This record gives sequence, C-alpha cells and structure tokens, in this order.
Amino acid sequence: MDKNSIKKQIEKNDIQWIQLHFTDLIGRLRAVHIPSKQFIENVLTEGSGFDGSSVGIASVEKSDMIAMPDSQTFLVLPHEKNEARVIANILDSSRQPFFGDPRNILIKAKKETLNQGFDEIRFSPEMEFYVLDDCEEGSYESNEKQGYFSPSPLDNAKAFRKTLSEMVLKSGYDVKYHHHESGKYQHEVEINALDVLDAADYCIYFKYLTKEIASLYKLVTTFMPKPFSNDSGSGLHAHITFYKNKQNIFYDKDDPYELSQTARYFIGGILEHARGMAAIANPTLNSYKRLIPNFEAPIYIAWARYNRSSLIRIPAKKNVDIEIRNADPATNPYLFFAAILYAGLDGIKKKIQYEPTEKNIYKMSEEFKKLKIKKLPTNLLEALEELEKDDVILRGIGKETVELFVDKKMKDWQKYIGEITDLEYKLYFHC
Repeated sequence: MDKNSIKKQIEKNDIQWIQLHFTDLIGRLRAVHIPSKQFIENVLTEGSGFDGSSVGIASVEKSDMIAMPDSQTFLVLPHEKNEARVIANILDSSRQPFFGDPRNILIKAKKETLNQGFDEIRFSPEMEFYVLDDCEEGSYESNEKQGYFSPSPLDNAKAFRKTLSEMVLKSGYDVKYHHHESGKYQHEVEINALDVLDAADYCIYFKYLTKEIASLYKLVTTFMPKPFSNDSGSGLHAHITFYKNKQNIFYDKDDPYELSQTARYFIGGILEHARGMAAIANPTLNSYKRLIPNFEAPIYIAWARYNRSSLIRIPAKKNVDIEIRNADPATNPYLFFAAILYAGLDGIKKKIQYEPTEKNIYKMSEEFKKLKIKKLPTNLLEALEELEKDDVILRGIGKETVELFVDKKMKDWQKYIGEITDLEYKLYFHC
C-alpha cells in the first residue's frame, strides 16, 4: 500500500491515531501512538526515533534507533475507534537495518530461502491460550485435560472467542475455526496458511488483539506456556509448506508418507538442529514445565505421521505440510520462523535424513535409546548452552543477536536458581 492509498484509508475511516508496532528481541510488543496527520507528513517516510536501550535491544552508548513503518502492514483496527496499526522495521542511527531487529532477521531468512529456488514459504501458526475470570461457585466448567471441543455451557468463553474470531476476520485473516482446547480454560483460533513473514506478524497481532478483546469482556488471557501444573500447556504449532510454480514441493503422491525427498531433508534439518533451536522455540523458564510426557507436548526429537508424541508430525490432510510441535506462544515468532528456515535449508543442503518413529514414544522404555532418539533440553540453561553451540543458527540469526538473547535469558535463569520455592520448604525443611 503506497502513501496515497494509506491517506485515502485514513480519510475514509476517519483515522485519528496510528499505532506503530514493533517487537523487542524477546518478542514483546512495543507501540507508539502517532497522530495520523504527523504519520502521513513525516513518520511514514522518515520513521520514528526511539531509545533502543529502553526496550532492551541496544546498549546505552548506541541506543538511537528508528522505527521505520512498513506501509504494506497498514491495518484499520476493527476493535478501536478511529485507530489503525502499522508494523515497523528497526533501523540503526545510520538508517541501516538493525542486526538485532527480529523482523529484519526473518526478512533476511525469507530472502535467502527464496533464493534457493522456492517461490513461496507458507506457515500456518496455531496458538493456544488460556482465558480466565473469577468463576463463581457452581458455574459450569470442564475438567482438566477434558475440554477439547467442549460445547456450551461447558464452553463458557464462547461469546468472547466468537468476537475475537470476528475481529480476526475483519483484520483480513482467513479463520478456519475456533474452539475450546484440551485445558480447562484453554482455547484456540486457527487460521489458514500465510506467507512466513505475514504469519509472524499475525502471531504478534493475535496476542495483542486477544488481550484487547478480553479486557472488553472483563476477562484475562495468558499465553504462558504452562499456567497450571496438572493441565495442558499452550503450544505454538507451526505448519510449513514450500511452493514452486504453485506446486507444493513437500508433496509426493507416490511416497508412503506423501512426502517429497526435499521435505524429508527439511525434516532432517529441523531434527538435527532441534536442540539448538529450543531456547528460541521455548524461551522461558516455564516453557520446560510444558515439555513433559503425557500432555501431548514433544520431548523427543523424532518425526512421524499423525503421531502427537513426536516433535514433527505429518497431519492427515490432502495438502501435506510439516507440523513442528515443540514451540510455545512465549517464542518470538520472527526468530523462531527464521531458525526453522535456516535449519531446514541446512537439512536440504546436507541431505540429512531421519527415519520416522510411529510408536508412542512416551510409552517406550529403553527402546528410544536403541533407536538413538535424542531428547529436547529439559531446562532453559541447557537450551541456551545448545543454542550457543549451533553454528547454523548462530550464522543465520547472527552471533551478536544470539549473544544478546542469551545474556537476557541467563538473567532469568540466575533469578530462578536463587529463588527458594514453597516446594523446597515442603520437601526439605525438616530434613
């Protein structure tokens, strides 16, 4: 959308304010509100300056940054009156793409992938989340891990979820369906596949929109990976397909799994780098409390068809895709999707292959050791150490960016190991 088109949209919808959105390295949304006249006359072409050190993406001595609007992301906000949103890329003081901008990192990864001879990279993200309120005694509730596809009145957040889905539709996204998920208060709104950059933009926007709509219903939403110890964790599953000449190049009708050799190599790359990608896919202390057996979250590095105990699943659908299941909604989708592309391309380049594992891996005893099936990291520290050792991810995302990311996450780990919990008092106070 060019300047004149945006100006017409502003006039047509009586837009008074533009929200300029970008994310920090961790994936948290940042926003500045700009009068529409100022946006058109200056910010759209010159950008908006900000302090990069205050949002944790630059040091104090190099903190002058510019949020440069991407005009193609102009969106009239359906839930706001007289407001629109534009996503920004981050430039440094010399007006060059900033190395630590997550969106620029994904733009670079997308370009490198397309340069390998592919025409389209399609991602379909599935984000689960919890909706909470002060439940009155005697109200209808589903039981833990029994809420999947619950109907009303057990599904007591249907009205909220319906409104949210309608706002997603009005935002230009193609909703497939919405439903109650497995957890007691867990929900999901699923959309059809998007270009990889659009999919990452959507993930950030969906979290923002979900929280905005929830506030109208006096509800609280959380994308925390594991909010309740005895209930299902929330994942961000990513379905991936590559296209060339409008053909799905991951599909081969003559293969038993309907997968092309390219798809098998791509899977091999993901599995090869799964431990190195874990800190990006699962970036919080809480993330690793979701990655435990018997909650349909993968802990083993394997792939299969339909098998929900494996890290990668090939869903039963006509237009085959590859579903990566370990990430959670706390991930920065720009970094995660970029890591997927770099890992998958490495698999294609090196022709890495893993044999499928069709058995329920959770129920294997020692068999997975014989099959040499590795595990994902079990905590954030282990994951950060694996990330620092993965040369492919380091080169792709950038050594400086990874160092900054690890430094921030190590501070979380240091706080965590210094805390004395109630469980420790319970287990050890009288020892």
